[in-house]
Amino acid sequence: MATQTRQSAKAQEAAKTQQAEASQSGADRHLSSDDLKRTLYLLKLCRYFDERMESLYRQGRLPGAIYSGRGQEGTHVGVVLPLEPEDSLFPTHRDLSAQIAKGLDLKRIMAQFWGRIDGYTRGRDGNSHIGDWYGNKTWTVMSHLPIAYPVACGAALAYKRRGEPHVAMAICGDGSTSNGRWHESLNMSAIAQLPVVWVVNNNLYAYSAPNELEFPVPTIAERAAAYGMPGVRVDGADVLAVESAAREAVDRARGGGGPSLIESVSLRWKGHAGHDPAKYVPKELLEEYMKKKDPVKILEQQLLSEGVVDDAEVAEIQSRIEKEFEEGYEFAQSSPFPEPEDFSKGLWVEDGYWTSEPGRGGGTEAS
Repeated sequence: MATQTRQSAKAQEAAKTQQAEASQSGADRHLSSDDLKRTLYLLKLCRYFDERMESLYRQGRLPGAIYSGRGQEGTHVGVVLPLEPEDSLFPTHRDLSAQIAKGLDLKRIMAQFWGRIDGYTRGRDGNSHIGDWYGNKTWTVMSHLPIAYPVACGAALAYKRRGEPHVAMAICGDGSTSNGRWHESLNMSAIAQLPVVWVVNNNLYAYSAPNELEFPVPTIAERAAAYGMPGVRVDGADVLAVESAAREAVDRARGGGGPSLIESVSLRWKGHAGHDPAKYVPKELLEEYMKKKDPVKILEQQLLSEGVVDDAEVAEIQSRIEKEFEEGYEFAQSSPFPEPEDFSKGLWVEDGYWTSEPGRGGGTEAS
């Protein structure tokens, strides 16, 4: 019990220091008013989508599992904003908000959740294994974390060898930093000076293990020095600070300066998955983050106070998001399931299944 108390105290103390670290919202503001409005739209869209999908899951209307990223939208949206369309993103099952910000279509995402033909895997999978490499340069999520890190390393190596001005970005959680693949990827990227940005979304808890039981150093960012690359720690509740750090890292990578490591601290408000109540997170710490470190509310209040938006515009953004969600839901429900006889198609790229119009005779009722 004494050990748990010390761990909780350390976690709460760490949370109190985050806001003072690497906050850059007021410095070097380069985003236009339209950029800021789009950022607010993306934050609110990701939050609303997360809330509504959880509601459908609780009602038994959503098959499969859900992996909420609520409270971490500032990290997800902020790191993706500086990416160009041809830059690639390698997310985890937790990073759907980052994929939405990168440009995945909401209707196709929802069709994916219901296993329909218009989903990104054409009904081959539900919920989290989403990606659109050929259309969006977003790699399909792989479950074994951080397995996307070495793949991102390979993509960055290909860009460098081809002389292409593209950047790869990979995201993982704090728990993944204890895996050998994580260290091998950082080491390789530094040796070869690859155009890649490594993002660690530090939830303070890897499932139920607090940071102090995951690694013996105060921060993840300082590990970058061991690989000879820049490392920075930012407050994930401040989307503009995250965006600024990510833009610097992306520009460095694109300009031939090699890899960077970004640690964005953003406690998730929900557990590992829909079934997990996350009772291992101290109640006081969670309440502090929900009250004082909500990335959506922080940016909304900032833009209102600066006159970038007014209450009517905020209401209009919310109305637009709710309409888009309902349209996406209806699209998913009207999309057919895959045709059973097509189950073996797409195993080999040569059959052209993924570049042709799929069969749509599977019906819309689950068997």
